[in-house]
Amino acid sequence: MLNIDPWDIMWTVINLIILFLLLKKFLFGRVTAIMDRRAKMIQDDLDNAKKAGEEAEQLKAEYEDKLNDAHAQAVKITNDAKQRADRECNEMLEEARQDAAKIRSDAQKDIKLEREKAIEDAKSEIADLAVMAAQKVLEKNIEEQSNREYAQQLLSEVGAYDE
Repeated sequence: MLNIDPWDIMWTVINLIILFLLLKKFLFGRVTAIMDRRAKMIQDDLDNAKKAGEEAEQLKAEYEDKLNDAHAQAVKITNDAKQRADRECNEMLEEARQDAAKIRSDAQKDIKLEREKAIEDAKSEIADLAVMAAQKVLEKNIEEQSNREYAQQLLSEVGAYDE
């Protein structure tokens, strides 16, 4: 059978307590310190990763803001260019209309002056023809029938009478 000796149990317990105290003094402190350093290092890495993620989000937000600003500026520049082009086009059209109106007005004045000049020239020529016809009629002083024939002949010569 099994013999249990109380001294063996006591020496075993004392050995275990001494072993526990030695392990606590030399091993557990170092292991705990290493574990604490490792936990701190892991926590620092997690904090750094979180901080880097926040910085990345902030940089992304700044980039998106800059991109939106650039887009807004591009739209503004495009709209300004369109407005300036429309304004210049309207100014050019207005200038062209004014030039056309001036040319039309000048042409109408020229036409009126030419018409008046042609009328004056025609009146002068008609007066000369009438004087010439009167001179020839007076020179020939023939009876009425021959005067009429002579007047018709003169008019035929100048192209004013068609029978």
